[in-house]
Amino acid sequence: MRLDARLAELYPSYTRSQLQRYVKNGDIYVNGKPITKPSFDISESDDILFNEPVAPDYSDQISAFKNCIIYQDENVIVINKPAGMLVHAKGGIDPEFTVHDYVLENFDPTERAANTDNNRLGIVHRLDRATSGLMICARNIATSSMLARQFADRLAKKTYLAVVAKAPAEPHAQINLPIGRNLSKPSSFKVDAKGKSAITNYRTLAVNSDGSALLELKPITGRTHQLRVHLSHIRCPIIGDPVYGKPTNNQSRLMLHAYSLEITIPGVPNNLRKTFIAEPPKIFGWSPDL
Repeated sequence: MRLDARLAELYPSYTRSQLQRYVKNGDIYVNGKPITKPSFDISESDDILFNEPVAPDYSDQISAFKNCIIYQDENVIVINKPAGMLVHAKGGIDPEFTVHDYVLENFDPTERAANTDNNRLGIVHRLDRATSGLMICARNIATSSMLARQFADRLAKKTYLAVVAKAPAEPHAQINLPIGRNLSKPSSFKVDAKGKSAITNYRTLAVNSDGSALLELKPITGRTHQLRVHLSHIRCPIIGDPVYGKPTNNQSRLMLHAYSLEITIPGVPNNLRKTFIAEPPKIFGWSPDL
């Protein structure tokens, strides 16, 4: 039997992916020796020791995070995610509080217990750590499937606000350029003729005295880093972007905010089409009343 499979039997409160990370981290001992390979073959007679980590206490963070909730019912949680916060753990062993930690605390307890291998339970879309703004999360499996289908079928309508280093040549246009992984920098992406279809509609809302501009962005597709890549490609990088922007940029945060989301949520007697709004931080210098 594989070591990670046996651990999943012995420690059902952990997901298998979590246990695999603990193995790789050297926290699992077999017959007194640390084993770092999850597929290591063991027998039932082998002695397994797991140096279980102390579970982080997120009570203070959960209490504070309630201030980020825009809407909540028995099926969904809509949040205004702060810039700098992770949506879910990236895979390492990290006690950092994430959006997912809050969602798990509010997920259907029976379904949560039956899906311990799912380390993104309730997360149906994501925002980059550096991006602030609207996210919708599910509180049960049925709602999760319903919401995920809308994102996959492009029925969820998203609007972002971005402050870019300079105004685009055209005040409004569509950027229809495929995006693929940048093999020279595997954690980043670039416009690539062989990449996946990526479409962004933009509109200039204001041009500042220094030449920077506030844009309204409406992505039609949902590729990773799509908005950042598209704007960088047309030489209007988002201010504060350390990957796709200018090295001299000294803005303290990425100036990208998920402003509105139109989506259908479960409702009685019929499903409800709703539009949620998360006002941009004051640093963006704009509000819908201006």
